[in-house]
This record gives sequence, structure tokens and C-alpha cells, in this order.
Amino acid sequence: MRFDDWMIRTGETNPGFGEKAGWSGETVRRYRLGKREPDAAAMAIIFELTGGDVTPNDWVGVGPRSEVEPIDAAAGMGGAMS
Repeated sequence: MRFDDWMIRTGETNPGFGEKAGWSGETVRRYRLGKREPDAAAMAIIFELTGGDVTPNDWVGVGPRSEVEPIDAAAGMGGAMS
């Protein structure tokens, strides 16, 4: 889930989230708009404060996203892996 979508869904404010994370509301706003990319430590804080709804993969656009079930590679091969 995108961070901005999570913020909208939960009704969280930039200053409110920033206070919980130890950041300014302006930093949160920049993360939401994609004007600034969080570093690994910030991604971990966002992951924790969103209850795992916003994952590091959601920032970089690779791998399974939090709103999509992970794909079981074996399932597409009839469960057999060689």
C-alpha cells in the first residue's frame, strides 16, 4: 500500500504521523508526495507505525506489495519444484 493511500484511509495527519515518528509534518508530506524517499531506518519506522500496511517494497516498487498476496512459485508448477 502506498504511504499516501494509508494516510488517507486512516485519516492520519502529516503533523500527527510526524510526531509519532519523530519527524516534522513537512517531512511526512514530502514522503507522501514522493518528493523525498525515506532511508532504510525511516522505512522501518513507517512499516512499524502503519502496522505493516506500508512495506519497504511499496517504496521501491519491487516484490510483493502489502495489498497483494505473495505468489507461490510452486503453485504455478503444480506444486512440483525440480
